[in-house]
Amino acid sequence: MADEIIIENTDELKAPRSWDFFLTIFLVFLLLVITVVFVISSLGMTVVTIGCGDSGGQCNSAVMSAGTLVSLGGPVVVALAGIITTVVFIARRHRSFLVPLISCIVSVGLFMLGSWLVGLAVPAL
Repeated sequence: MADEIIIENTDELKAPRSWDFFLTIFLVFLLLVITVVFVISSLGMTVVTIGCGDSGGQCNSAVMSAGTLVSLGGPVVVALAGIITTVVFIARRHRSFLVPLISCIVSVGLFMLGSWLVGLAVPAL
C-alpha cells in the first residue's frame, strides 16, 4: 500500500480569488440597479408620444414600438443572460467580473439605442 501514488487534482483544490468574487457581486448588483432604472425609464417613454397627437404630424409607429421594445426588453434579457453566465463562470472558477461589466455596457447601449429610435419616430415640434 505504501507504493501507491496519490495524484490530486489541483483544479478542484484551487482557492477562489476573493477580489474577483467581490467585484463580480458588486457588478451584478450594479447590473440589477441599472436594469430596474432602465425598465422604469422605458415605461415612462410613452410620454414622448404626446407630440404625435398634438402636432398632427406623422409619427412612425413601427419605429416607435421597435424602440420601446429594444429599450424595455433589451436590458432585461442582457441582465438575465449576464447573471446566468456569471454564475456559471463563478462555479467553474474562471475570471468572472468581466461578464457583468460587459452586460452593464451592453444594457446602457441598448437603452440608448431604443431611446434614440423612439425620439426618431416622433416629428420635431
